[in-house]
Amino acid sequence: MFNKFKNGQAVIVYGYGENDGKFYNNKSAKVILRDPYFKDYLIKFKDNTEDWVLEKYLRIPYNKIKRRK
Repeated sequence: MFNKFKNGQAVIVYGYGENDGKFYNNKSAKVILRDPYFKDYLIKFKDNTEDWVLEKYLRIPYNKIKRRK
């Protein structure tokens, strides 16, 4: 199957983590790997903590759109 987020991709987390049930409010992180059975992602945050997060709580950061002149 295809993954929505690739390994090493930068994402924004807005939702609950699996380890402690902690709520992450728009925290930036990177995807480490995806569990094929539970279909959740292992995420590494900037402070080197890791947590499992469901796909519905992950978002791709917005990129600026270059406008043509």
